[in-house]
Amino acid sequence: MIELLIMKSNTKNNYSLQRLLPAQWEDYKSIRLEALQTNPAMFGSSYLKESAYSQGEWVSFLENDKRAIFALYAMEALIGLTGVILDKDEATNAVLFASFIKPEYRGKGLTKLFYQARIDWAQSKNCKLITVSHRAGNEISKAANQRFGFKYVNSKNVDWPDGTYADELFYSLQL
Repeated sequence: MIELLIMKSNTKNNYSLQRLLPAQWEDYKSIRLEALQTNPAMFGSSYLKESAYSQGEWVSFLENDKRAIFALYAMEALIGLTGVILDKDEATNAVLFASFIKPEYRGKGLTKLFYQARIDWAQSKNCKLITVSHRAGNEISKAANQRFGFKYVNSKNVDWPDGTYADELFYSLQL
């Protein structure tokens, strides 16, 4: 069963974060493609690849109980996205991915909603470890994960979808 999670931040604006349901696949598709198109250097996938996904593929991502995709709203406007998935090789490890907030909403502390929802989801799945990674140079991502207690683990050189080679830095949080 896929639960619906709504969280409110303590800011003067009304923000909410909810787990997307399969019927909301179009919202997922629109914000994910916007993220890939506007910030291609930040993701391990590409707009070209994901824009070719069928409706069925978008729906299946949201039906999969081994992952949770959360959408961030400012009132009714969809402004962000984040995800968490169980590691395919180790089900007690959750992996954070796909975080994006529209530029005009950045710097407001909204990533705390992302981290708390994903940590709560991982705990509900009895995970013992959460991992997250980012491209070298993404100091905002590094600061966000370290605020939640993630510790640096290692790095590897990656050929990113935008055609450049750069280190991917990995962090973990013991639960």
